[in-house]
Amino acid sequence: MSQNEYFELVQSLAADLNKDDIKLPSFPDVVVRIRTALDDPETTGADIATILGVDAVLASRILILANSTYHNPAGIKIEGLDAAVGRIGFEKVRTAAIAYAVEQLHASKGLEPLRDELRATWSFGMRLAAMSEVIARQCTKLDGDSAFIAGLLHRIGVLYLCTKYTDYPTLLQDAETRKSLIDEWAAPVGESIVANWEFPEEIQATLNPDEVETTRRRTTANLADVVTTAKLSLNGGENTWYETDEAKRLELTEEKVPAIMELYKEKLDSLA
Repeated sequence: MSQNEYFELVQSLAADLNKDDIKLPSFPDVVVRIRTALDDPETTGADIATILGVDAVLASRILILANSTYHNPAGIKIEGLDAAVGRIGFEKVRTAAIAYAVEQLHASKGLEPLRDELRATWSFGMRLAAMSEVIARQCTKLDGDSAFIAGLLHRIGVLYLCTKYTDYPTLLQDAETRKSLIDEWAAPVGESIVANWEFPEEIQATLNPDEVETTRRRTTANLADVVTTAKLSLNGGENTWYETDEAKRLELTEEKVPAIMELYKEKLDSLA
């Protein structure tokens, strides 16, 4: 590892953060159009279906999602986008579109040498999103779709660091160096990206370590509690993730765990 290159990259990251200039490539056009349409209170399901129709991949995902066990427990299949949007609702369309956009960013050209890192980041983001949504819906009155997005974007800063590969290939191919950069910079970079994409402050706060620490002195649960608890639940070796201060604020008890895990599996299946 070149210390000069490392210092140069760190200086560049610090300068970008100071200028509030952390940006990833824009969302695909169809996702931007959906977000704009959903901000208009007069938008109808037919309007959204028309926009979805221009992108075969996203349209098919909406149909698959609408017919999944998670959203269609009765097994009544639908084939039209208008009906699919009506079944899952506008917020589910929004989250599915954002997930599609983030996945496209993870598959960006030029980052093939880091595909294992990016695949792992994408996979973890999807699992964290699913668990965050389930915990929010089962244990709180917080918005489940916002929890899903917060989980999905939690490691978006890792993606940004990986995009620096074209400028620092030797540096970022080294796993130890990459981990060091991720540990130090992923959270603040991610928070800046989410802010630039104009997501709500409650979602931005889940990426802020200081905000997560602050929640430990609160009595009311928020999305930072949800995402923190979801992360602990996915650690594998942690058997008491439902006994933390965050979990207590969420009123998450051991008795609720089996139902949460079952719904989490169903959610993952619907996303697969």
